[in-house]
Amino acid sequence: MGNEEELNRIEGELQMQQSRGEAIRQQIQGMQNSALEISTAIEALQNIKKVKGDTLVPIGAGVFFSCQKPDFDHVVMNIGAGVMVQKKPEEALGALMERQKKIADAMKSAQEDMVQVINAIDTLTRRASAIGVEEERNVRPSKEQAR
Repeated sequence: MGNEEELNRIEGELQMQQSRGEAIRQQIQGMQNSALEISTAIEALQNIKKVKGDTLVPIGAGVFFSCQKPDFDHVVMNIGAGVMVQKKPEEALGALMERQKKIADAMKSAQEDMVQVINAIDTLTRRASAIGVEEERNVRPSKEQAR
């Protein structure tokens, strides 16, 4: 395979690896957002019994409902596909902690994938540089030929 063909192949592989890296980065960012949301919910569940009177319930975009003292015995939890179930706070806390662990495991796996992508990009870049150096040697006349 000629150097030009090899460089074209490397360029294509680099673009593919960069696209893969961007997709992984977006996945990691989404998982970080989910992990943060779960951590906030866990903290709220752990502190809910400390509420002495009325409380504010966020509905998004900085808007809150003022509610009377919450029911400490039950929470409503989305279990997926828009299905909501009533659970005891301890059950919801356990489910959230399990979700948090799954997300942490998935993030670890995605980060390992990202390391592979970075290593592949580094290898391809070094190969392209080596081809460039080789081409430069072939194009430049030697010092003896220049005389």
